[in-house]
Amino acid sequence: MRKRAIGYLPRAVSRRAFTLIELLVVIAIIAALMALSASAVIKFMGTQQESNTKSTLERTQSQLNKAYSKVKDDAYKETIPAATDAWIRANLAGSDANATGRVRVIYVKLRQRQAFPMSFAEALDTRIPGIPPLPVYATYLTKNGVQPNTTYGPFESSACLLMALQRGMGGKGVDTSDLTAGGATGSASLPNGNIPYLTDAWGSPIFFSRVPVGSSTLNPGGAQAGANDPGDPQGYLQTPAWGTTFGPAFTSLTLQQLAPGNTSFKIAPLVASAGPDKKQAINPITFAPFPPPPAPAPNGDGTNGDDLISSP
Repeated sequence: MRKRAIGYLPRAVSRRAFTLIELLVVIAIIAALMALSASAVIKFMGTQQESNTKSTLERTQSQLNKAYSKVKDDAYKETIPAATDAWIRANLAGSDANATGRVRVIYVKLRQRQAFPMSFAEALDTRIPGIPPLPVYATYLTKNGVQPNTTYGPFESSACLLMALQRGMGGKGVDTSDLTAGGATGSASLPNGNIPYLTDAWGSPIFFSRVPVGSSTLNPGGAQAGANDPGDPQGYLQTPAWGTTFGPAFTSLTLQQLAPGNTSFKIAPLVASAGPDKKQAINPITFAPFPPPPAPAPNGDGTNGDDLISSP
């Protein structure tokens, strides 16, 4: 029997090292997998942000519809203050056969403006006899240092909308968690404090309009024949002669654009988001698309076009 030699060790098996090319291939594969994973995560996040923003817009729209309709219904039933009636007749109603009916319609529009201002200047406007700033708005804004006829930023319509839903006549102390996905709000710095406003999922303030006559959803082909404005079911604001004489003053005060001739716009309050690019592609008052820029936009059609708008 052969004896094993003392100190004998098994011979090590030699192993070939990775070549530089093999290492580069492995690194390239890992990098590609990481890029695909990052792309999927980014796409998921973008989809989730869009979904959250749409949810915010629709929740807010639902609360807005209820409160806005209540203001309209109440304004049609209540007695118009004598001072307000006289002021409307002297400055806006005209003197034709529809003047008396038009007084009521204009009063309703002014009450909606009072309850749902689109700016701090509207909220604090004292020009209309019998329709002063709502005391709760005036106290809230002046406490924070807001001055009349002063512009503070693009967050104003969002801050005003939240103020109206939480403090206005139609508002019942609505909580932000009832309006947004996760209760997301921003906070704007004012001279004497901060004021909250509703945001989209990208952190930008949403914007609100009482009179989005340029909305492609409400008026896809522009002005339409007949009485389409729920606030003017008899079409008193469609008289061409009145529109020529008093229309500019009415539009300046209410921001509502009048349609030409005997046509009208369908009108409903809407809210919108500037979308992921954070640039408004629609007019914040009329919601009409801005004209295409001179150079093609990223999507190639001459507009950004990623704004998100609520359904009426």
